[in-house]
Amino acid sequence: MPESIWTASQGIAANTQLSAFLDGYPIRRIRPWRRAASDDLVVGWGNKANTARALQFAQNGALEYCRLEDGFIGYAGHPSHDKQRLSLIVDRLGMYYDATHPSDLEVLCQQSELLSDNDYLQRAETLIRRMTAAGVSKYNHVRVPVPEWLLHDSQSCGVVLVIDQTFGDMSVGGGLADAGSFAQMLASALADYPDHRIVIKTHPDVLHGKKKGYFSAADLQNPRVALLTDDCNIADLMAAVAAVYCVTSQLGFEALLYGKQVYCFGMPFYAGWGLTIDVLRCNRRTARLSLPQLVVAALLLYPRYVHPEEGCRCDAEAVLDWLLLQLQPRGIEPVDVCYAWGFSLWKRAFIPVFIGRMAARVEFVSNESALLKKLAAAPAERRALLLWGAGHQELLQRLPVRADGSEPEIWRIEDGFVRSVGLGADLRRPSCLVVDKGGLYYQPDEKSDLIGLLNHSQLTAGQLSRGLALQQLLRDLAVTKYNVGEVRAGHQDAILDAYRQQAQGRPLLLVPGQFEQDLSIACSRGAIKSNYGLLEQVRHDFPDAYIIYKEHPDLYSGVRPGALGKVKALTLADAYVSDIDMHYLIEGCDRVCTMTSLSGFEALVRGKSVTVYGSPFYAGWGLTDDRLEFPQRTARLTTAGLLYVCLVEYCRCVNWDTRMLTSPEYVIQQLASERAALSGSERALRSSWLARQLRKAKYLFDALLG
Repeated sequence: MPESIWTASQGIAANTQLSAFLDGYPIRRIRPWRRAASDDLVVGWGNKANTARALQFAQNGALEYCRLEDGFIGYAGHPSHDKQRLSLIVDRLGMYYDATHPSDLEVLCQQSELLSDNDYLQRAETLIRRMTAAGVSKYNHVRVPVPEWLLHDSQSCGVVLVIDQTFGDMSVGGGLADAGSFAQMLASALADYPDHRIVIKTHPDVLHGKKKGYFSAADLQNPRVALLTDDCNIADLMAAVAAVYCVTSQLGFEALLYGKQVYCFGMPFYAGWGLTIDVLRCNRRTARLSLPQLVVAALLLYPRYVHPEEGCRCDAEAVLDWLLLQLQPRGIEPVDVCYAWGFSLWKRAFIPVFIGRMAARVEFVSNESALLKKLAAAPAERRALLLWGAGHQELLQRLPVRADGSEPEIWRIEDGFVRSVGLGADLRRPSCLVVDKGGLYYQPDEKSDLIGLLNHSQLTAGQLSRGLALQQLLRDLAVTKYNVGEVRAGHQDAILDAYRQQAQGRPLLLVPGQFEQDLSIACSRGAIKSNYGLLEQVRHDFPDAYIIYKEHPDLYSGVRPGALGKVKALTLADAYVSDIDMHYLIEGCDRVCTMTSLSGFEALVRGKSVTVYGSPFYAGWGLTDDRLEFPQRTARLTTAGLLYVCLVEYCRCVNWDTRMLTSPEYVIQQLASERAALSGSERALRSSWLARQLRKAKYLFDALLG
């Protein structure tokens, strides 16, 4: 095992992220006075000219030398501004783009027994489906739609794509090609497809003005040839073309994933295996591969992957899972601009992170007349109006209709189901929000996205298994929405044991209080709208039960007014609790009775019976004892299915360490760790006015500068 990894490159030595790809070994800069151990490793970047010194150092010390290069699933954005590398190639023989010498990838394609392994082949097929469905590429920055003229040509005469590359690209010479190969490629495309539009796609770096390509203005003189300068969505572009011509571009490999016929005029890593129509030959490449076999070699075996959140080596699927969270807008068609109306300074600090790629930009507007003017203008823009919570009906009635008859989409954003360690009313930044284009989850008579997802869910065994795992994780880590309340070793058990003794065998019922002005109560179809009214009904329906009333944390802490109070609560309840963690309280009770509180959802997670007097999102699916009818909720769900849809498909979660979208599992673990790091006094909500203001100031500072 090496003691160190050596390089002549300042960039490699200074890049701390690379160490994770290289098994954690320190990377040291080559200096004349430094000596390497006999089993140390020397690295350089690709076949660049500046690797000569590193090569000489390796030869002088009889050390192993490896070439590094970005992998084929490289970045969530473009490396010009995204420095979070997702994969790295470490090649001991050569480099994949240099067909003049063997490479580790070439040897894998020729010899690896895993190319015939059914598990690996199934993984490859799944990888292909997921990548092509989401348009995953080497760089995954925001791209524009395919232009209308190209779509028209695709339907009328057909389109053949010819791929340009940056002039002097090392893969061109390494791929046994030159400038003449591009001229030959264009001539062949014109001859092979005489009735098609031939579209030359320029390289993104040419579009950015950083480099020039191989094609010139003279190549565009032919009326059948058009130039595509837009950096288009890969999946949509591939759907519009009949065939792809390339020299050595990775886009040729991606075209194979989409099932396109690919013509190669160089010798890229994916040519010579029987998958492409090749002008050249490489005598070393004698194997004939299927596309899944090539994917096993090129995506599963050859690159190394590091998870961007965990910072450790992982497989391709784990990186793809994370990447798809960033790319997929969860059923919402992305827009050019999202106008966010009436958001406070505190919320403005975190809203854009949750919106992610749903909008090219988020613009905050506080003045209503300015908002209406913006919505009426810019007819070419796809627009959305973002509102916090339900309501805003007066504003919606005044929205302008543009000359073309179009109206902005209405998106509503609200707290999610595993929110934070601390209260939103205390300005605690959320880790989980929902964005709904139909309504909101607490609006039973609106067509919210969540109700639609639940009604039409047809979950796979894998999705249900993930739902079960989420349920177990929430219970094991004792995570709820806010994760607040006093937690002392044995304290909760002692309190609940005392309640059990007082109950003398009667069932323990938990009645969670709510903020009575909460929109979920206002929107509820239930007749009960107050905490005292709820207690009265529960006492009537369960006369022999031992009823525990828990004050809502917003009310108990003094953040919001309207606490029921101990004296009034005990006229109907047997016990009154306030600053105790909800998880332990639910675990100790037999049933939860509620209007619309999320505590009912949390009780289902913990396997408890739940009686519902309102119309929350989790009622009506066969899981709760409902006192209202829900004829529009026709699906019968399991708790695991409910959890999967709510947390995975509906919620949007953010890891504030990376400021990127993440999985609910990661947020649950992060919240549990964050809570564990707090002292008892920090978790307790009962505090003075001054302490609350200081707590708010701290959270505001975190949101604005975090």
